Amino acid sequence: MIALRLMLTGSLRYAFLLWNLFLAWVPYLLGLLILRITVSGTGQPRLRAGAVLLGLLWLLFYPNAPYILTDFIHVIEEAANLTTALLWYDIILHAAFAFIGHLIGLISLAILFQTMERLHRRWSAWLVVVLACGLGGYGIYLGRFQRLNSWDILFLPGATLRIGMLSLFNPKALLFSLCFAFYIFLTFLIVHFFRQTR
Repeated sequence: MIALRLMLTGSLRYAFLLWNLFLAWVPYLLGLLILRITVSGTGQPRLRAGAVLLGLLWLLFYPNAPYILTDFIHVIEEAANLTTALLWYDIILHAAFAFIGHLIGLISLAILFQTMERLHRRWSAWLVVVLACGLGGYGIYLGRFQRLNSWDILFLPGATLRIGMLSLFNPKALLFSLCFAFYIFLTFLIVHFFRQTR
């Protein structure tokens, strides 16, 4: 779809969606690694510590999956400058990337839920889901409005923590985060119950 848009318009305007979709795959791959480690040997302390470390890394990268939904802002901003046909094409283009990215993220969350449910009690798996939804919503806010990336906490820890803490006192940040957290949770429920059906 990106290639077709390039042929039609000569513009790479939305090529960044490819990068955002790549980032959405990172939590999925981390989830698979966590699953493999926990299945191969949960009793070994080093493996357990590795799974916890990968879990924290997963939490840092997870917001990238539903974040693609916010890329619709670019279509909204450009709407007045586009023909009707191109506008609808861009809407479908963004919807495709947002759907795939968010679904990949939900599957990675389902993998973590399954892992926690197998290793611990069921309520701890739901606690992880609620925590991931809340922090995921907040991560989307920090990415869209504060322009932070998942890896900023590793390379700019002081500035990232300061921005993250200050944003907690911003009502707009909290409402935006809760809105996305609620959306992520509802869509996770669909994936969760669908996974339990035959």
